[in-house]
This record gives sequence, C-alpha cells and structure tokens, in this order.
Amino acid sequence: MVGIILTFLVAVLGLCLLFVFWHDGTEGKQSTDNQAHASVAGLSAAFLPPFDIIVGNDDYRKLCTMPELKSVREMFWRDRRRIVLMWIDELRKDVHILWEFRRFLVRNGLLVTFREEVRGIFIGWLALMYLTVVRAALFIFGPFVLHGALGNARLLVERLSIWGERALARVPAARKAEIEQRWTQQLLAMGMRTG
Repeated sequence: MVGIILTFLVAVLGLCLLFVFWHDGTEGKQSTDNQAHASVAGLSAAFLPPFDIIVGNDDYRKLCTMPELKSVREMFWRDRRRIVLMWIDELRKDVHILWEFRRFLVRNGLLVTFREEVRGIFIGWLALMYLTVVRAALFIFGPFVLHGALGNARLLVERLSIWGERALARVPAARKAEIEQRWTQQLLAMGMRTG
C-alpha cells in the first residue's frame, strides 16, 4: 500500500515538473501582460514586490556569517517562511480566481471546445497540486531552499493568467467592456479587491 501511494506521489510530482518546464512561448510577455491581468482578473499576488525581495536569501546568508546574530537569524528565517507561505496561499487563491474568471466567461457566451476545457481543468489541477507540494516542502525545509520552485510557482500562475486573457480576447469587442464590468461586480460580490 505504501508503495502505491509513493508511486502516485512521484507520478504527480513528475507531472508537475513536466508542466513547469513545458514552455509555450509566453515567458517573454510576463512583465507587460502582468498589469493587464491584474486589472481584469483581480489577482492579488501580481501586486507584490519583485520576486527576489520576497524569496531572496542574500540577507539570510549575511546573518549566517555573524554568529552573534543567531537569534536574529532564526527570527528572520521564521518570518520569511511565514511570508513565503502566505505568498503561496495568495497564488493558490489566484488560481481559483482565474478558474472562476474562465467559468464566468463561458457563462457569458464564450464558446470553448471540449479540448480547451479538458486542458484548462488539467492545467488548473496541476497548478494547485504543484503549489500544494511546494507549500509543504517550504514548510518542512524553509524559505531559502526551493528558490527555483518558487519562481516556477509564480510562472504557473502567470501562465494561467495569460490563458484567461486569451479567452477574454476572443470575446467580441462590443461586449468586452460589459463583461469586464460584470467581472468587477462579481469580484466585489466574492469579497475580492478589484485593483
């Protein structure tokens, strides 16, 4: 039984890694599109400071070189772990918001194929699984060990955001403003900030 569970976990991790390293040419659009995604989809993690400020370990390495600051180093480690775990939770909320955004577009007349729906479900599920695995690893090993995994987690949410914007781009121009207004109202009804 343990072997089956372990095999399943390795397979899920492998699928997550496959998804993370699968590039579809959207990485070059991250910085310019990020602002548009935040205003349309109501993302919260998009408003955070630059990535290295959140997960960079330069300050921690400096504290490690000074033995007299051991208590400060330990407190810094705990605080940074708490901040990074909160950031991962915000990314998970963003995945849920993006999924709601996609459902909202479909309810408001966006035509999608079965293949698009299956791909969307699979990508969203993989993103949530990956964020859950990364969160557990961060809780166990600390905030400075998985710098690359954190970057990939952010990239996952940005890719999902681009996926949502591509769906919005297919909405007829005459209805786009109306749909954006309705989405803002839905975000407010869900208790989310709109930007």
